[in-house]
Amino acid sequence: MDTALMIGVIAVSFLVVIILLVRLRRTLDEVTRLDTEMRQTRRQLEATADELKQCRAVKDALVETVFDPVVFVDDDRRIVACNNAANRIGICKVGHSLIEAARSYELDNLAGDAIAGRAELPREFALHNRLFRAQATRFDGGAVLVLRDVSELQRLGRARRDFVANISHELRTPLTAMSLLLDTFRAESANITPAQQRLLGQMQDQTESLTQLVQELSELTQIESGQMPMRMVRASLHEVVSTAMTRLMPQAERAGLRMVNAVPEELRGLFDPDQIRRVLSNLLHNAIKFTPQGSVTAFVLTDEEADKQLQKLRADPNGIDLTTEDVLIVGVRDTGVGIPREELPRIFERFYKVDRARGQGGTGLGLAIAKHIVEAHGGRIWAESTLGKGTTFYFTVPRED
Repeated sequence: MDTALMIGVIAVSFLVVIILLVRLRRTLDEVTRLDTEMRQTRRQLEATADELKQCRAVKDALVETVFDPVVFVDDDRRIVACNNAANRIGICKVGHSLIEAARSYELDNLAGDAIAGRAELPREFALHNRLFRAQATRFDGGAVLVLRDVSELQRLGRARRDFVANISHELRTPLTAMSLLLDTFRAESANITPAQQRLLGQMQDQTESLTQLVQELSELTQIESGQMPMRMVRASLHEVVSTAMTRLMPQAERAGLRMVNAVPEELRGLFDPDQIRRVLSNLLHNAIKFTPQGSVTAFVLTDEEADKQLQKLRADPNGIDLTTEDVLIVGVRDTGVGIPREELPRIFERFYKVDRARGQGGTGLGLAIAKHIVEAHGGRIWAESTLGKGTTFYFTVPRED
């Protein structure tokens, strides 16, 4: 071979080797870079896995320390996890459907509603002769259910109602006798002094207060236990308001107050007239008692006004989904002293009295009774107030079909 040709071949070969070495170097650099990135990614994944493991451990520890049974279900309502408390009541069957494990349509429907994004109000169901109240909350991929055994609370509630019923029954007879004796004594004792007359009057007032307390305790116990019969009929709201106002008119006149029935005469609803009259009587009585001057007005909101109020109810965590097609909103407004904002959430509790009520008498049960009656109609009752300007109570009644 010609020397020049060989040199050319060698030169080309050398050039090819150099090119290959350069490419190899670049490839090695790329491999090194990728290896470094993979190592970093692996370290990040390991760190993330450790964090997830720690989070899972914390979650598991929190769930296990919860005394109440906790059950996690997927979107198909199959159990994916639960705590020891759920295992103790026999429903921790991972992989099984909730209905198979708990054999409760109420619990299964609650989980279904939560997964579907519908209302997640607590529901009660029976399991192994125990009563549970369940709350469900949706999460991505399923729902978590928390169960609480309320059997003991139910038993205590029943014992309390029985105790109140028995006490009310036992006290009613002697109180009636005391009232009759006081009436007789005041009527037939012509020689008693004015001071004695005042003392007898105070005794009569206290006896009447005790009688009212016993009566309202008995009524509240009946309502809470579901023993108060409900007679749902189509009735005129105007007439019910008018009857309640007529009974309280003497009290309003003594206080120098105007009572206004602004409910349209043609407006009708579907409710128990006697029970709603009791609600109105309690609200009107309170309004008269705490209104030094001015007026007390009963009215019904227009559909537009009612819709604004119902939007507030729907936004409340414990609210209910009502529309103006379902209910009318009745209001009782006074021009009285008002209620402090911080007191409003508690005014419907049994025996609770706002500071302004001290020395004003009353049992502290009227608003609690009103609340139970309204809720027995499937509605809500609430109040808005401004100190020094007055208070407005609102409650819903079902519309006429």
